[in-house]
Amino acid sequence: MMRASEYTCTRFAYRYILTNKAEDINHPTMESKQQSEELKLSVPWGHIAAKAWGLSTDRRILAVHGILDNAGTFNRIIKFLPKDCYIVCIDLPGHGFSSHFDSGVPLNYFSYVLTIHYVLNALQWNTCIYMGHSFGAHIGTIFSILYPKRIEKLILLDSVIPMPTLNEDLISSLQGVCDIAIKADENKIPRLYTKEEVLYALKYTRLSALNAEAAEALFERGLTQIDDLYKYNRDIRLKRFVVPFFDIDQLITFIKKMSNLCLIILSNSSLDVYKWQTCVLNQLRNCNNTSTIIYVNGNHDVHNNYPERVAPHICKFLGSNNKSKL
Repeated sequence: MMRASEYTCTRFAYRYILTNKAEDINHPTMESKQQSEELKLSVPWGHIAAKAWGLSTDRRILAVHGILDNAGTFNRIIKFLPKDCYIVCIDLPGHGFSSHFDSGVPLNYFSYVLTIHYVLNALQWNTCIYMGHSFGAHIGTIFSILYPKRIEKLILLDSVIPMPTLNEDLISSLQGVCDIAIKADENKIPRLYTKEEVLYALKYTRLSALNAEAAEALFERGLTQIDDLYKYNRDIRLKRFVVPFFDIDQLITFIKKMSNLCLIILSNSSLDVYKWQTCVLNQLRNCNNTSTIIYVNGNHDVHNNYPERVAPHICKFLGSNNKSKL
């Protein structure tokens, strides 16, 4: 494997061994004892932490999690994915082990989009395959539209593009973003929890519930232990959805510019929760012949809860000889 010194990044001090077997997938997948490596990528505001799987000489995949999650959301699906891939799973700013954006100001959606640029540069990747879940899918879609030549293929898990902001909600939404920034600056004493409380919240109080194994996958990077208790690593400002405040017409304008080969895997439950997404998907079908849309049984976190349902579609897509329409 290429030494970390050959990147503009450094390694953390430990390695993690995944020991589960890949089952029921008739495709070459990550070996049962696949070694991962912790990376620390330099960015202008601090660092981006990442967990890398495979050999750095193989096909490059950048994996980006959803809001309030971390790189651990991909731990369980990795074993089902092709073994000839080098998969770098990052913690977005304010998540996991990554630096937070500067305090005292509202979080900006396009700061997250631009994060992808800095991560690719730190890895010295001119291009890559991009895999994103939820918020990670949103910023990947926008990044691919702004910089299409840097993305070879898109894999979008249960989201395509940010939710629209209704005119009647615009002022209250902007006020909420400002208010949470003020609150975060004024309240710097973190609340502490037991591990049982955290796992309960992950399993039962999220928009989409996690099973026990999926919750454990997020726990490792999501918290820091203080004596017998734990504090969340996440930025409190993330409790407000980070969106670009576009209306539906503006989002459709973006969608019409998508040119990269794209696999969209949606859970059947998302059809009811994200009804506005149907309009976006219809536009995508009408103006774009490079996208494949597949539905699987599960909730918004089906890739983490039941990775065996999602992985075969990704494996098939990665085996395709089709190229992006640039």
